[in-house]
Amino acid sequence: MTITAVDASALFDYHALGDHTADITFLDSRGTTASLTYRQLAERARRAAGALLARGLRRGDRVLLPLGTGPDHLAALWGCLLAGLVPCTIVVPPSPGDDSATGTRQFRAVVTVTEPAAVITADSATAAALATEGGPQFLTVADLRHPPATDEQLTPPHPDDAHHIQLTSGSTSAPKAAVLTYAQVTANVRAIHQALELDAARDRSCHWLPLHHDMGFILTLSTLIRGVPLDLMPSISFLRDPLSWLRHISQRGATITTAPPFGYRTATERFRRTPDTGLDLSTLRQAYVGAEPIPLQVLTDFRDTFAGQNLGEDVVIPCYGMAETVLAATMSLDRRPPGSLSWGRVKALRLDREDLHHHDKVTDATGDRPSITVIACGRPLGGLTVHIRTPDGAPCGDDEIGEIHLHGDSVMAGYLSPGGAPTLVPDRTHATGDLGFTRDGDLYIVGRVKELLIVNGRNLPPYDVEETIETHPDIDAGNSAVFSCTDDNGEHVVAVIETRLRAEEHPRIKREAAMAVRQAFGFNLHEVIVLRRGGIPRTTSGKRQRGRLRDDYLTGRLA
Repeated sequence: MTITAVDASALFDYHALGDHTADITFLDSRGTTASLTYRQLAERARRAAGALLARGLRRGDRVLLPLGTGPDHLAALWGCLLAGLVPCTIVVPPSPGDDSATGTRQFRAVVTVTEPAAVITADSATAAALATEGGPQFLTVADLRHPPATDEQLTPPHPDDAHHIQLTSGSTSAPKAAVLTYAQVTANVRAIHQALELDAARDRSCHWLPLHHDMGFILTLSTLIRGVPLDLMPSISFLRDPLSWLRHISQRGATITTAPPFGYRTATERFRRTPDTGLDLSTLRQAYVGAEPIPLQVLTDFRDTFAGQNLGEDVVIPCYGMAETVLAATMSLDRRPPGSLSWGRVKALRLDREDLHHHDKVTDATGDRPSITVIACGRPLGGLTVHIRTPDGAPCGDDEIGEIHLHGDSVMAGYLSPGGAPTLVPDRTHATGDLGFTRDGDLYIVGRVKELLIVNGRNLPPYDVEETIETHPDIDAGNSAVFSCTDDNGEHVVAVIETRLRAEEHPRIKREAAMAVRQAFGFNLHEVIVLRRGGIPRTTSGKRQRGRLRDDYLTGRLA
């Protein structure tokens, strides 16, 4: 069955990777840790493809890659693509020997959903800790050192062949796995190339996003296909020293980068505490921001803070996308007239908060009424169209809030279902679950239909966070609820806990619940609220009403 009409001759040719003359450099917070040329990567990838095929893997088999950023990861990834295998890059479980650890449980859930034929790990100890009887075969990066695959073994793909699997949820119980075909990846990456105007003679890409993140993976893929020099650093290096990201851009003359809003916020905050006057960001021509709600203040602070380091006014580019469209759906590429709510390629609207949150109305803020600022995410990229629809499917006009539907050639084949085949997306249209509206051609995001949390660019179901909170000995199962809310500073996660403990014990339980979430998921709760038993509203069947809790919180009724 043809999913997307693309001529096979138009697909990307991964056999040509070695024809490029650029280098790929791997960095930590201090400097270079490794480097290789495109030719060297191509040779290693062909050897990896030979090893995988020699192990009995066949075209279309899925392969999990729980590997950190580095040469071994890229070689394994491109080896899979050359061999016609379907890679799925995932988080490395930090404690693979601990079956109760969040990362290990998530790994097991991914194996259940994706049903891989093989898993490639960094070393034999990790492989031994994760392997299960009757499960996929486990290989290490050392096993990929093998005579290279021959041209006869590496047959060209069909447009509807699966290119890769991208996980779209951080759930430890039922992660969603989007199937992206060669045709869909080709359509979206070509649109990205056009937007970025990538030029191997001019550009250098530098970012710290992990390869299991769709933004990190597709920017890396887009860069390599065009033969552009590439600098990669692990996200842990950025977190240890956020300014190292900008120092590498400055010292290496990078022109393209990307990050979620928290990356720009963290770098700004660190610079304000410990300025580095030696930074020169004059070469940076495009810095994309997306993957979570975008606060105007974060972008304005970044612009103002680094203007003295020669950051261009039109460098920052808000965008909107998701794994279900490969990556990019809309980008704010237009230059905006300067004003209090617009500059460079950034444009925002200040809306009446009450009308937006409680009446689903788009009303420009006036007077002293509470307001909220929303960012323009731009216009659709080539091959995609945006439709805003009411719950009954009727189209919305400008300034009418509805669910965002994306239609076009880069919309995924579907999510993996039991048995390994994707559940096909009807009419090439994906209902995103995001709420938004359009004005003057720009898309604005204002919320979500579903209760998903988006934290530091990661999608997390609230029940995973609640489950972690409820491991506390003083919190019974089902006695917590988590929701997110957005203001001008971004998205915040709030936890509500029911307990029979006395009031003097509440500060302790707040601290300990917050610490459990921080250790398991790596983010801080904005607030922890403790209520007496029965304080969390529920449906007649006992389900937690997170939406009602959010409304009560926003209106000050939660007490």
